[in-house]
Amino acid sequence: MKKKSVLLIAGSDSSAGAGIQADIKTLTFFKVYAATVFTALTAQNTKGVNKVFNIPIHFIEEQIKAIAQDLDISYIKIGMLSNKKIIKVINNSLEKYFPLVPIILDPVMIAKGGHPLLKEDAISYLKKTLIPKSYIITPNTLEAEKILNCKIRNIDEMLDCKNKFNDINIKRILLKGGHILEEKKTITNILFNNGKTDKFLSQRIKTNNTHGTGCSLASAITANLFLGKNLKESIKLSIDYVHNGIKNSFLIGKGHNPINHFADFKS
Repeated sequence: MKKKSVLLIAGSDSSAGAGIQADIKTLTFFKVYAATVFTALTAQNTKGVNKVFNIPIHFIEEQIKAIAQDLDISYIKIGMLSNKKIIKVINNSLEKYFPLVPIILDPVMIAKGGHPLLKEDAISYLKKTLIPKSYIITPNTLEAEKILNCKIRNIDEMLDCKNKFNDINIKRILLKGGHILEEKKTITNILFNNGKTDKFLSQRIKTNNTHGTGCSLASAITANLFLGKNLKESIKLSIDYVHNGIKNSFLIGKGHNPINHFADFKS
């Protein structure tokens, strides 16, 4: 009997702490099989992104087509997309080859060191295409500011985003609060789910070893949904998984080091 799989669509991180490498590690931890479509290659390390090479768009579609011809995909997780042409080919290819498969979209726009990973002209196109058709999106506050054209500096302003997301037809959002209120001991993440609001609190760990947290969180949510957990349970388990990865992180370089994707973790 053919085993079902998750399809990861994202960019490569040559230091392997974030991007599609972090996605594969996360799904492997949860014992979920991952197929991949590369959107971009990056020359990067823990200190930052040196260069980005976008995969030619015809080859992106060829990757998606090849997967569709053979594998049984249950969920699709999308990360780095780089530009409007790449968003367009992925949107069209998914409509063609995987029209009914739920999408978990992490709208990656800015690298940990501040390097822009999604061009400005692509954000409005993303809002019209892939974002509304996604099952859930997982922006941090910096990314949500770009999607909503607003400022998010505190919990009240995070909560105010619910109506703003509704106005542009986005129904499920996990809004991640790790980039604000950095003096606080607690991180607040907020789920907006078809009008309902839930908060997920986690202890802030003072460290630079947070490279790949966003990719890994979205992939962990995807893995847990694949394994049959409901959305709230999937998010809770995934936040705990990433927190544990930060807590047990290690040094590989001089900058923002990655989380430990394979640290012992009890769900």
